[in-house]
Amino acid sequence: MAHKRKPEASAREALMAMAIEGVKNGVYTGPKHAATELGVSESTLKKRLNGRKSRAQAREAQQQLTRQEEKALVDWISQATAAGNPVPHPYVKEMAEEIRKSREGERGEFLRPLGTTWMEAFLGRHPQLRTKLSKAIEGSRVRDVTREQILNFNREFRHTIKEKDIKSENIYNCDETGTILSLFQS
Repeated sequence: MAHKRKPEASAREALMAMAIEGVKNGVYTGPKHAATELGVSESTLKKRLNGRKSRAQAREAQQQLTRQEEKALVDWISQATAAGNPVPHPYVKEMAEEIRKSREGERGEFLRPLGTTWMEAFLGRHPQLRTKLSKAIEGSRVRDVTREQILNFNREFRHTIKEKDIKSENIYNCDETGTILSLFQS
C-alpha cells in the first residue's frame, strides 16, 4: 500500500524551504534563529543546509515519473477538470505510461510498467487532486427531452442574449456537476 502524505507535511516542507532561504539570504542570523522563528526542527534545518535531501527528494529516484513529468501530468489533469472534463484514473495511468515511453525512446532503456498502487501513490503525492465520483444524467432527463424543446430553448437563449446585449465572455454553463466557461457563437 502506498504511503499517504499528511497535509501538514507540505506546510512543514514550505516552512523548511523558507528557513533555508532565510538563513542563506541573511534574514535569520543562523539555523537556531530560523528554527525558532518558523517553528521547524533545528537539527533537520542544519542537515538540509549541509546538503541532505527531503524525503520526497530522496525518494524521487524510485518514482516512475520525474518531478517535472508529474508536474506536467498534474497540470494537464487540473486543466481538463477545470474545463469540465474530469480524467478517469485509468486514463491518467495511460497518460503516465505514454510520458514514460517517450523517455524510454530517448535512452533506449526498458522501463517496467506502472504498478497496481501507482495511482494511489500519485494521488498521495498530489493531495490537491481529489477523486470525485461522477454521476450519469438520469435516464428520464435524457429520454423525456425532445428535439423541439432543445431548438426552442436555443431560440429563446439567443433572443435573450441579443435583447440584453450579453457579451460571450459573460456566459457560463452551471449545473449540479460544476461550472464551465463556454464560448457562444452567434
